[in-house]
Amino acid sequence: MADKITQFKPLKMQGFTLIELIVVIIVLAILAVVAASKYVDLKRDAAISDVKATAAAYQQGVTFVHLRWQVSGESGAVNDLEGYIDNILDINPLGYPLGIDKNSPMGSPSNIGKGIQGCLDLWNSLLENPPTVSSSNDGSDYQAYRHEASPSTGDVTQCTYVLRTLGDTQGRLDADMKILYDSNNGTARAIITDL
Repeated sequence: MADKITQFKPLKMQGFTLIELIVVIIVLAILAVVAASKYVDLKRDAAISDVKATAAAYQQGVTFVHLRWQVSGESGAVNDLEGYIDNILDINPLGYPLGIDKNSPMGSPSNIGKGIQGCLDLWNSLLENPPTVSSSNDGSDYQAYRHEASPSTGDVTQCTYVLRTLGDTQGRLDADMKILYDSNNGTARAIITDL
């Protein structure tokens, strides 16, 4: 037995070759690009859902105001509609909200609010716990725009609220995601541009 001496061969240490490392890095980079694009898509999908839900909530507020106007027996423009948000909401002759603090009697009962403030007041009055809104692109969730007067009637009846949380800096006409309120027909609808 002494004659049989077992010889141990040292184990060879093996590592990755340069080619194997490059292949692994390329595969990881491809996975990262795919995951990042899926994340961006998910973020956009979530924003689309948020805009649609906010537009639906805004529409619900407008509908409730219109019903309140009808139930109160009104048939024209109203300053400070009773029975809704501290009796401060002003209503156009069709029964749809215009804003708050319009002088009584209303000089322009078809115009939204007092300038851009009218659109901001509508947003904060019609929505419960609303996303932030501002008249400028200052980091708020939405930026409000009051439309220009209609050439045919001279009335200002629309507000647009542009979603800014995804970094869209375009104006109200070219923005990707927005909510349009029209006090002529009492509609609030989400407008989503496909990219």
